[in-house]
Amino acid sequence: MNFESFIQYELEIAEGDKPVTVLQDASGNAGCGVGATVWDAGLVLAKYLEWQTINGSLDLANKTVLELGAGTGIVGLALAKMQPKSTIVLTDKAELIPLLQRNIELNGALNAKVQCLDWNTDSTDVEPDVILVSDGIFASDLHQPLADVLQRVAGTKTRVLLAYETRVFSDEVNFFALWSRDFTFHDIKPADQHPVMRSEDIFVFEGRRKSSLGA
Repeated sequence: MNFESFIQYELEIAEGDKPVTVLQDASGNAGCGVGATVWDAGLVLAKYLEWQTINGSLDLANKTVLELGAGTGIVGLALAKMQPKSTIVLTDKAELIPLLQRNIELNGALNAKVQCLDWNTDSTDVEPDVILVSDGIFASDLHQPLADVLQRVAGTKTRVLLAYETRVFSDEVNFFALWSRDFTFHDIKPADQHPVMRSEDIFVFEGRRKSSLGA
């Protein structure tokens, strides 16, 4: 993949003296689709994870994190930097794998790796402690595949963190109806999110398998 037309995006985080840096195809000329761009919901999710790390409520040492539809990888790479003893697996469709690999290299993220995972067909041998999804429900034709892949890859104790920017509420309700068949979930209140990087149009949900309740 030729990255000459790509531009850099930098996200400042509390850990370390360097920002997380990713290449993105903001013009769309590379033909990688919308996943090759940094989306606001991803930034809100990354900063929520930062806030949890700062206040001590998130410790992922020796834990595995799986990001679905990672795109540029900015969420998972931010987490890799904040939680250096964790293992971060960035997944997306085949056309985005070179970009994800390049962004791992840009950040020297030795605890991150890439895996191709198509929501319609693929599974993974990764057993995640946490699953991250940002803006994975922006189109209605993604709802069933996302619900299906969560069913396939989430374990009984996996914590799912899903952030999205609301666009068509009636469509988004349909996804949550699908998700609720096997998962219970609740929204993360704005007061519990990052004090600056949050938005009234972006929601963060935490979910777990119903069978994991009381485990």
